[in-house]
Amino acid sequence: MPAVASLEDLKEVDARVKEFQAGYPEAWLALADLLKKYRKIGYKNVAKLLLNEATPEKLKGEGA
Repeated sequence: MPAVASLEDLKEVDARVKEFQAGYPEAWLALADLLKKYRKIGYKNVAKLLLNEATPEKLKGEGA
């Protein structure tokens, strides 16, 4: 299934990811490992937790 995002947006994100990877190789490896390990939880949920936009309880609908 093709991505919903435009090709330009995807290229921009790819460039930023490569910049991050080059500038912070250890952090990039740690982040990549985290995403791989918890892929089954869903990237949106992981992103919300990383950005402090939600708690595990809020994601499960069990509180604020």
